[in-house]
Amino acid sequence: MRIRVFVFAALLLIAFPRRASAYAWMIRHDYTGCAMCHADPSGGGLLTPYGRAQGDLLLRTPFGDVGEEADPSAGFLFGAVTPPPWLLLGGQLRAMQLWTKTDGASVVSDFILMQADLQAGLSAGPWRAAASLGFVTSNGSAAAVAGNLISREHWVGYSFDDDALLLRGGRINLPYGLRSIEHTLFVRSQTRTDLNDTQQDGIAFAFTFDAIRGEVMAIAGNYQVGPDAFRERGYSGYFEWSPLRRGSVGVSSLVTHAAKDLYLQIAGTRQAHGIFARFSPVVPLVLMGEADVTIQALEGGANLQGNATMLQADIEPIQG
Repeated sequence: MRIRVFVFAALLLIAFPRRASAYAWMIRHDYTGCAMCHADPSGGGLLTPYGRAQGDLLLRTPFGDVGEEADPSAGFLFGAVTPPPWLLLGGQLRAMQLWTKTDGASVVSDFILMQADLQAGLSAGPWRAAASLGFVTSNGSAAAVAGNLISREHWVGYSFDDDALLLRGGRINLPYGLRSIEHTLFVRSQTRTDLNDTQQDGIAFAFTFDAIRGEVMAIAGNYQVGPDAFRERGYSGYFEWSPLRRGSVGVSSLVTHAAKDLYLQIAGTRQAHGIFARFSPVVPLVLMGEADVTIQALEGGANLQGNATMLQADIEPIQG
């Protein structure tokens, strides 16, 4: 089984070399929004053709002459396959080999496959759709559809006003705060708004204009877990304003209720409210911060209150 998993992961690595992740620090290149490069208007996941091209021009370390157009290898499967314009294809891989040695014991080796997803998207007229299907070695993922087979997101939407507006429904990444691939960051785990397996089913409305963008989602719960008592229902959303060419500030809010909290096993209402900001004073440097207040009102009158913060400096002295 391990050999099969390793071969599967190796094939994915060869087939999909470029990460289709949310890089909030792309603001250093004057990209305050995400919708131009990602199928998800709030960022992360499947890339559009424009996003693939910018990934090649702005994210890859250049060796030799740098052209003004993306290399053909930036396309799907190194450019060996050219999907029709209405079809988006991609994939993501995160894997790790871990060796652990303790005194008096032999070395323990573990292969951890955190993400091995295939992704597809549809863009036909005003209609939009996206879905992912993957395999993980861990058990009990909140994104599981059958055993170790998972689907992190799957949704169908309709766009308006030249894609400035998007209404969609399905399993969607929660719109909240700074969207980043580092799902273990405390602000992401504490607010339960990461890209790993905390997606929820519901209906979301996103808007993207020159200086403002945002998204709000009515949450119906995660229908890949059960029974129904574990499903959170409520809302999540954010609003971001970019008063500067390489600077933006935003606010986020989330309120959900579950008859039985997935972790605490009792009824409770969960809240998270916060602010976030991104600023690039010079191109090699991007400063990003987020501060959230969390409140959880539990059955019986107990309240859990706290905060989660982060400040990150991303420095790129050499491209890539």
